[in-house]
Amino acid sequence: MNPPDPSPGQIFTGPFFENFLVLTRWQTLVWAALLLLAFWLLVRLKKAGKSFSLRMMIALGLGLALGLSLQLLEGMPQNPSAALRETATWYGLFGRGFVALIRMLVIPLVFVSIVKVVLDHSGDEYLSKVAVRGIFWLLATTAVAALVGMALAHVFGLGQGTLYQAGKAALREQTSLVNILVNQIPANIVSAMNGNNVVGLVIFSALLGVGAQRAAARLPGPVAAFRGFIDGLHTVVMAVTTMVIRLLPYGVTALMGGTLMSNGIPAILDVSGFIVAVYVAALVMVAVHLLLVAANGLSPLTYLAKARETLVMAFSSRSSLGTLPLTIATLTERMGVSAGSANLVGSLGATMGMNGCAGFFPAMLVVMVGHMVGLELNLQFYLMTLIVVIVGSIGVAGIPGTATIAATIALSGMGLGEHFALIGMVLAIDPIIDMARTLTNVSGAMTSALITDKQVGSFDRQVYADPRARVSASGLELEGL
Repeated sequence: MNPPDPSPGQIFTGPFFENFLVLTRWQTLVWAALLLLAFWLLVRLKKAGKSFSLRMMIALGLGLALGLSLQLLEGMPQNPSAALRETATWYGLFGRGFVALIRMLVIPLVFVSIVKVVLDHSGDEYLSKVAVRGIFWLLATTAVAALVGMALAHVFGLGQGTLYQAGKAALREQTSLVNILVNQIPANIVSAMNGNNVVGLVIFSALLGVGAQRAAARLPGPVAAFRGFIDGLHTVVMAVTTMVIRLLPYGVTALMGGTLMSNGIPAILDVSGFIVAVYVAALVMVAVHLLLVAANGLSPLTYLAKARETLVMAFSSRSSLGTLPLTIATLTERMGVSAGSANLVGSLGATMGMNGCAGFFPAMLVVMVGHMVGLELNLQFYLMTLIVVIVGSIGVAGIPGTATIAATIALSGMGLGEHFALIGMVLAIDPIIDMARTLTNVSGAMTSALITDKQVGSFDRQVYADPRARVSASGLELEGL
């Protein structure tokens, strides 16, 4: 029996090329070469002394050009063609690999930073003020995001006129508020680290720092050695973080290109209304963040200028946790936020009170499904949705797939769990909308940390106003990377 003829564009056949190398088509080779050419251009720009901000913008444009050009060549298929899937896989070597590198730093960075913050601040009053105000602003901005999501779902008519078809899907059952709060305390710190439970890690790290403080009077020698270890570890971790951040423009190019290749343009157009609504919600929430910054006597334009690289990283990586090292570094080095507020509020903001993933996104889905099943959307419905979304934004902390989990919690809490399958069309294009959600998450966390620090009185206005302030660690400066 003769082997089947290769499909159009296929130049290699067999399990070795198809399953192991995932390299069978000429398009994959050409676009991999184009990606390397884009990397070469970014290297040349760096050697020419171009700013990190400019290189980030160019990297974003190169990624868009690579992804869209291959989509056009393949005829904009409804579902990604074999060439698109194959090329996206190889782009993932650089894109997903970069995200994995920076996510690798999250646990050690949060751990050592929180312990150092507690050791550096002997008074409990400062930390308690930061924690209370930080959590308040995270949840308050999430509440605003939920209101924005519900309003835009009506404006765009999400779910209206759609034929309802029942479906079944596995749901995460909603738990009580007490269980949600108790579950944030890690029974096993190793499991909490392994599961990226940043809230649990923050609790453990803070307790470790407090314990060291209280033992200092009785055992000054061992505690001094512990302080020295933490200081040294913090310096090393920050140096490694800066080394990884140097790769940011290259990671952004590969991430953007791979994301566009993995999602068919026609499939994106089918749910264009929801996509537009999500991006409008992201813009509205960033505007809300800027208003809050201005209301606290700070320049919103300065905030945008200094947060730009971090927001681009969040947008392209689609990972609030992955962006956390750069978020903390930007807050402390460029915005004048104290280490305590930046580390505590920034870390909490990566896993709770997320304005996008756990704010406007689940609120939009609840209203959309409500329209699709013909519910009467009255004041009680909206109030209940607001409460469920706020509580849910706490309950999803540290859980992978945050936005999907937040959606299941919101739908279940509103008695719409059995209709979860109706949001399948939205989940199919999740990477496209996740970029806007993640940008909003990170902007909300940065705004909350900035406002908190300003209100507790540890904010350095001179650093915030200084246009030359750069992210640096161990003598390395981000602008020169």
